[in-house]
Amino acid sequence: MAARRKTHQASEMSKRAILEAVLARAVEAGYEGTTMADVARASGLPIGSVYWHFQNKEQLFVELLDHCFDVWRRTHASAGDIRELLRRSISDSAAASASLTDPAAAFWSIGLVFAFERRLEDNLARQRYLAIRREMFQFMASRLRDSYTDVPDEVAEELAHDMAVMGRALTDGFRVAAAAGDDTDFARYAELAADALESLVSARLRSRTGGATDQGPGRPARSLPRGEAG
Repeated sequence: MAARRKTHQASEMSKRAILEAVLARAVEAGYEGTTMADVARASGLPIGSVYWHFQNKEQLFVELLDHCFDVWRRTHASAGDIRELLRRSISDSAAASASLTDPAAAFWSIGLVFAFERRLEDNLARQRYLAIRREMFQFMASRLRDSYTDVPDEVAEELAHDMAVMGRALTDGFRVAAAAGDDTDFARYAELAADALESLVSARLRSRTGGATDQGPGRPARSLPRGEAG
């Protein structure tokens, strides 16, 4: 039993080593440009060992996306408010999305391929990317929902959904800018984006509560914390 457990652990470690080794190649060459032979070379393993762990390239990319998403989710586990979510998504992930070694950031470079390549519609890796994208949206909406306190549930749900949509649109755009090599101060624009969305939330709360919010001009309502979250 112990021997079987050790064998399983060794197999999982080998699989993880392959995923970490091929990450740079996947970011650099994309889905079409990455071959199983590339994977073998990057990992230093015989190609037979690669096929032992991954039936084909689709399965490899499915598990690579899962690996990257798992790292992203852990790095964003403390996410709470829109400001910190945008700071992490734009200043960190988007700015580093061309990184060849950071899984949390590399996910976006790999994912962009699947987002735009509709001819890969039946590709399992593209389907997994789209599923992860939905999971990621729910993750962010849930974090935002928890930050909107002292407001009716339906208002909090609506705000969380709308801000998650807006936040995702902004960060997607900045990821494209990073991939294109635009000269962009991502930290500065993350703060500007947060200012804009916090003002939008404040205006929405005033309209929904008849102006009964504790805030100054351009500042978030007291129920919208700006602490270190997200």
